[in-house]
Order: sequence, then C-alpha cells, then structure tokens
Amino acid sequence: MSSAMITDIDEVLTTTRAVRRRMDFDRPVGRTVIEECLRLAQQAPMGSNLEDWRIVAVDDPTLKRQLSELYTEIWDATVAQPLADGEAATTARLSPGVRADPQAQARQHRVLTAVKHLVDHLARVPVLVVLCSTKPIPQRPVGGTASGYYGSIFPFAWSFQLALRSRGLGSVLATAMAHRATRVREVLGLPDDWRPVTLVPVAYTRGLDFRPAARADLADVAFWNGPTEPAGSATR
Repeated sequence: MSSAMITDIDEVLTTTRAVRRRMDFDRPVGRTVIEECLRLAQQAPMGSNLEDWRIVAVDDPTLKRQLSELYTEIWDATVAQPLADGEAATTARLSPGVRADPQAQARQHRVLTAVKHLVDHLARVPVLVVLCSTKPIPQRPVGGTASGYYGSIFPFAWSFQLALRSRGLGSVLATAMAHRATRVREVLGLPDDWRPVTLVPVAYTRGLDFRPAARADLADVAFWNGPTEPAGSATR
C-alpha cells in the first residue's frame, strides 16, 4: 500500500470534512489509491458479519455525466424548487433565513453554496463511488432491520472517507442520490438487489489544511447514566 500523507489518527478523525469546494477537479485520481482505501474500509464493523455491500467506482466520463444529470434533477426537485416556493418543511430545514443568528445564517448559506458547487461540477469529479447494499430494504425507518441495513454501509463509508483523507483526498456523502436509486441502478447496469444508498464523490483536495469544525460543547450532547449528568463534568 502507498504511504499515508497524514498518519496521526486524531488529526484524520478531526479533520475529515465534507469536501466540495476544495476538490481538485483537474488532478487525476488513480484506481490504485481508490482500491487501497476500499480494502481498508472492508475492515469496518458490519451487521451479522456479512459483507452486504457492493461498491461501484465510476471514472468513465459518460457515466459520470449521467449521474451528474440525476444529481441536478434531485437538487432542483428537493432543494431549489421547494425553497423558491417557500415549502415549509424544506425552508425550516435548509433556508439560511430561518437560522437563529447571523453566524448560523452565514454558515448555512456557505453550506448551500458548497452543495450547489458540487451539483454544478459533479461530472468533473475524478471518481464517483456508489455504495450499495444487498440487504432487503427496511420496511420501517427505525427498528427492525433498519439498524443492520444502515449500520453496515455507513461504517464502511466513514472508514473509506478516513482512508481517503489520510492520503490527501477529499470526499462527501452525497446521500441525496438515493432519491434516484432506481435510475442510478439503470445507468450503471446494476442487478436489482444492488440498492444504491449513497454516492461518494472523490478528488484530491486543494491543500491539506482542514481544521476541526465548530461543534456543540460535549456537555450539551453527551451524558452519564441518563440525561442529568453532563459529560465533561468528571473530576477523575
């Protein structure tokens, strides 16, 4: 395997960002490094100790263009048009204007701008990795088989992203592609039981200087033995 560029595990864990605007569309990404990172991701925890995932890495320009067209459709249908129409649920979830303070509004504006940048340039991303599950689709969003369905593919995805980061590549979980899962399957000629769960665009990053993101104080989100003893209050 090639040598990692970032070897400190804490740095990898705290600086693996959702990369969109800082993708280098002009630098080729070889198949060797993608396959190295996929092999590492195969060591991720999985439900029932079954590798119920299938991965399709796409570097063919025609296929990337077709996937890009689907992604643009999804953006228009689920973000751009609902926001333009003032649709309540989408506005509450995505509009910068409903954020509580100017900093939060600016942060959300940057996120939407970055997502739109990826939408507009997805066909230029060197490699698009489609992660699929061969498990039956859960009948309920929570409980039952849902935990195993998502609990296998997303540890794989995160391990893949960490491996990419350590080698100077950036990625993002483009989960919205699942809105067109059937058409993704048709574009790539996948079997019916290969169910696309997320798309992972991959490119080298412009620079390696990513920083930890602003997050809530641990005491606001983590607790000991119930909801009344915030984490971070231990004296030992």
